[in-house]
This record gives sequence, C-alpha cells and structure tokens, in this order.
Amino acid sequence: MPFARLVRIAVLLGLALGLAAAAPIVWVETRCVTDRADGGPAYASSLPVADRRVEVDTYLTYPEWSIVHAYEDLAAVSRARGESAFAYASSVAGYWRGLCAVVRTASARGEIPSDTRTMLHVIGISFSAEMAVKGAWESTLGALAEAVRGAAPTPEDTFSHAVADDYAAFLRQTPWYAYPFAPTLARFWHDVPWQGGHPLRKLERRVALSLEYGVKAVYAKALGALAGLSPATTTLRSVVRGLDAGDLAADARIVLVERRADGTSVIETPRYRAYTEVLAGLAARGRDLVEIAGNDEVMLTVLAPAGAQRPPGAVPLLAVPVQARPGSERIALAVRVDALCALLRGLQGGAISLEHVYDY
Repeated sequence: MPFARLVRIAVLLGLALGLAAAAPIVWVETRCVTDRADGGPAYASSLPVADRRVEVDTYLTYPEWSIVHAYEDLAAVSRARGESAFAYASSVAGYWRGLCAVVRTASARGEIPSDTRTMLHVIGISFSAEMAVKGAWESTLGALAEAVRGAAPTPEDTFSHAVADDYAAFLRQTPWYAYPFAPTLARFWHDVPWQGGHPLRKLERRVALSLEYGVKAVYAKALGALAGLSPATTTLRSVVRGLDAGDLAADARIVLVERRADGTSVIETPRYRAYTEVLAGLAARGRDLVEIAGNDEVMLTVLAPAGAQRPPGAVPLLAVPVQARPGSERIALAVRVDALCALLRGLQGGAISLEHVYDY
C-alpha cells in the first residue's frame, strides 16, 4: 500500500476518532447547560471560609462515581456471567447521560469552573475509549474463548475476577491511578499457573489482561504525577446537631473540632466512601446535620427496585439501571442537608437502600 494512502487513512481515522470524542462533549455543552435560577439569598454558612466548598461540586462529583459504579457492575457481572455479558456501550451512554443531568442541575445553581468541565470531559473520553476497546475485545475474541472454555473458569479467570473485585473496592476511597497495576501484572505472571483450564482461554486471558494492566500502569503513572501537583483535600467539616461522646466512641473517623452553645458541633471526617458510612452511622444514632462544608443541599444515590416510589423529601435528578442487580435502578436525589439524616433513617429496613452521599 503506497505511503500516501496510508497517511490519508491515518488522517481520516484520526478525524473520525476526533469527531466521536467531540460529539458527546458538544452535546453536553449545548443541550445540558441551563441558565442560573434565582434561588434567593445564598445560604449563610457558620463555618470559616477555608472550610467551605462549592455547592455545585456535590452534583459534579457524580460522573466520577458513575465510573466507580460501572467497575463495580463489571466485576459482579464478569464473575456471575462472564466479561462478554457486560453491556459496555450502555455503561458509556450512562456516563454521558449522568453528566448531562448533573450539569443541568449544577449550572442552574452556580457557575461550573472551567477546569472541572475539562476534567469531566477528559475522564469521560478516557472511560469511553477504555470501555469501547474492552467491549470490542470481550464481545469477539473474549466471547469466543469464553464459549470454548465452557463453564469452568481458568486460573486466569479466577485471578482477573479477584482483581476486578479488589479494584472496584479500591475506587470507593482512592483515585484509580493509585492502584498498583504494575505489581498486579507481575503477580499475575508469577502466581497464575500455566496448567489448568482450556489453553485457548488461558492464552486469550493472558494477552488481554497483560495489555490491560500494562497500559493502565503506564497511564496511571503519568496521571498520578499530574495529580500530585495539586493533591485533593481528603477531609471535610460538617455541623451536626446533638453530637455526644457516644458518637465519637462509635466512630473513630469523627474528629470533634468545636462544641457550640446552641447544641451543635463542628466535626471533621474523611471524604468519599468513608463519609457516607459516617453519615449513615450518625443518622442511625439519631443525629441530624445542619450543614456540610458550608452548604445546605447535597446529592445522594439510592438503590431501589425499578419503578419504586421515590423517597419523600428529596428531588429526583436521574435514574439508571444497575447491571449487577437486574430489576434495580440507581436514583440520584437532591436533598436539604438538614433533612438528610431523617431521609436515611426512613430507608432503614426498606426496599430502598443508601448507596452514596456525594460530598464536595
């Protein structure tokens, strides 16, 4: 094939990929941004300015967590029905639909910083590309090797499922690029025996997993270096009503910062998944929040049977099916901070369960 023709093909392919990457970004920026609503006077926080965070971040945190949820679903589906059973395209579409929904909500409440917009688009394209490549492999070569293998998993399958479970759990509290992909790849080749299972599936898994762990190890190292230039804050402060010594004894992650004469207390806690666990414990012990990081509204997601009635006292923002739990859906809700713990108590023992509270 002449060199000039190869160049033309490469240029056309690059243009096609560029258009494919730009399309969802253009859609979000043109169809999902709304004018800022007049919400009346801004909430008057009692926390120092240094302890406050921007309210729109509670919504804009969701897209990153939707990727975490996608990996949780992928791990569960792969273990139960095989990697080829996961709906990769639906997972990608879910990211962009979720981003659209939260951008629509956030832009009505305040300005979305340009660096946040860029970050959400970059991770969306990265996630979409990974799911597209993985989906193409698993629906063709992976599916063929899986069918030839039969029902019994190979040692390579067992290893990859354990890593997928570990990775999904890791993401609940730690950025993905901190995962030890390189040591995992080394352990894979050192620990997984060459004997056992169908040889075609063993070979296919070794190629697929080596490429996946290897590429992620390189990408994670580069991204981790960039993230280290501006490390994220890992704690936040909240104002709680009725906190006592029993709460501090029940959860060592709660640090008392200040007791106030009005019966409220300022506490410092970890962010991310740990914060959801802390809040669930406070709610169960009868405590109520006054504000979180200077805000009076927060977003959470719950898991519910499809079509279930939405919890009272909250505004539904979006609902998406959960691949790991057929017949269930993830519902994102906006709720006033002072009503959050009452909502959580109302979920106890019911068909709807708390999944995550999105901090700022």
